[in-house]
Amino acid sequence: MKKYILALSLCTALFTACDPTVEEEGAIAASLTADQLAQRVSITQTTAGQNKFTFETNPTVPVQVLDQDGNILSSGSSGSIIGTPPLTGLVVRAINQDGSITSFTKEVTVNEYVDVPAIYKQLFGPEYTSRTWVWDTEATDGVWGNGGYMSNSGPGWWVIQATDLDQQAIDKGYADDTIDKGWMRFTLGGKKAEMSRGETGTISWDLSAVAKEGWDIGTLSFAGTTPLLGVQPNDNNSKEYNYHILITDENHLRLCAPEAGAGEGGTAWFWNFKAKE
Repeated sequence: MKKYILALSLCTALFTACDPTVEEEGAIAASLTADQLAQRVSITQTTAGQNKFTFETNPTVPVQVLDQDGNILSSGSSGSIIGTPPLTGLVVRAINQDGSITSFTKEVTVNEYVDVPAIYKQLFGPEYTSRTWVWDTEATDGVWGNGGYMSNSGPGWWVIQATDLDQQAIDKGYADDTIDKGWMRFTLGGKKAEMSRGETGTISWDLSAVAKEGWDIGTLSFAGTTPLLGVQPNDNNSKEYNYHILITDENHLRLCAPEAGAGEGGTAWFWNFKAKE
């Protein structure tokens, strides 16, 4: 008798789960439209003008909240959101039972950014707009050179001072990357990278990709261009697009790229930049 009741209960559950007209707590109907989703989700700006928000769903439904560029900021049926600059809109999306995605966008106005990762101010300046970088001619360990991977924090073996950098750049075919001519400008909108040599590309970063705790804070990658004198000298001056961001202050940018196959203590190249005043 108990087996019969159990089988009947399972059958009922299966029919219920397969019926698209039945909407369970935390589920979403197959026919939900963008307008219906918007009616179920409320977004509140925690403090007027700031980049902090909360969201709630009623009836409950699991959603993802993204910024206008598609970066996921939060997920669940309720929660908090901290947007990074530039934040102009919040996109809420949910997956339907038929596998389709329903979404809507809420435009937001942000005048003050709080609790933003320091990398934004470092790369793009305190106004989160754009910043120009030049060679750090004041660095005590030179502007460029090589050293031990994950052991040196700048050039340590072959150290190129500012007075010797120009010849290195010219010999490698980068006459516009010299001390006086060289600059690179990072712009937050579009994450654009403009170079003194006339190239334009983009940058991206990953603060979770730390090579060694206490040595670096993640990676900085270039697409379409490279930083000043961004080459691997022992590999026929091949272009280098991926770098470790070494720990430094917000007005200086130290980059490192290991040679292929280098382990800790192996050969790596270092670049020392500073923000242009």
